[in-house]
Amino acid sequence: MICAVMMLMPVAAQITYGVRAGLAYSALTQRIDLDYRPGGRLGFSVAGLADVPFYRRFSFRPEISFAFQGGTYLSAPDASGRHQVHAKYRGYSVQLPLDIAFNIPISGVKLAVYGGPALDFHLFGETKMENMGENPEPVVVEKDPDVFDLCVNAGISVEYRKVFFSITVLCGTSDRRTVKNDDEFPVFQNNVTFSLGYFFR
Repeated sequence: MICAVMMLMPVAAQITYGVRAGLAYSALTQRIDLDYRPGGRLGFSVAGLADVPFYRRFSFRPEISFAFQGGTYLSAPDASGRHQVHAKYRGYSVQLPLDIAFNIPISGVKLAVYGGPALDFHLFGETKMENMGENPEPVVVEKDPDVFDLCVNAGISVEYRKVFFSITVLCGTSDRRTVKNDDEFPVFQNNVTFSLGYFFR
């Protein structure tokens, strides 16, 4: 037990913590046959993160973030599909990216390329559905997307004097709708986030 603690001490001493905040293009991408149709909105996220070196230029970079996201998609509330509506969703989530980063130092600048799985836990939000007729009337629908989404996360960051800029892409793999007809197409949450952050080195 003592030996294990002593082996972990050098790694723990090198752990770096940081914070970031950013704006995102948040979209619900609808797959219709082989065609993808995104419907987006502006979102944001704030996060705390850590950088844990473990082998040469590789490090483990977990993060916990609070995100505002959503988008638009087409839906058919009845089995006939005739009464098609335009759905607009916005909501808040806690996201847990678990990335592996490859770090490249270049003349005082630290470039990092990272990627890995991410967990998305829906907290709360709302969906507005608008009839696509001559006189559309917005209706707030009291139904949330699935609580859990397994995502794929990837990005790149540039750090200079503890300050970093990053671009991150998050792609969901689960259909976000809880209720749908058998002939309706799946909807996936995708975000592209531009962030500014700081490492407490």
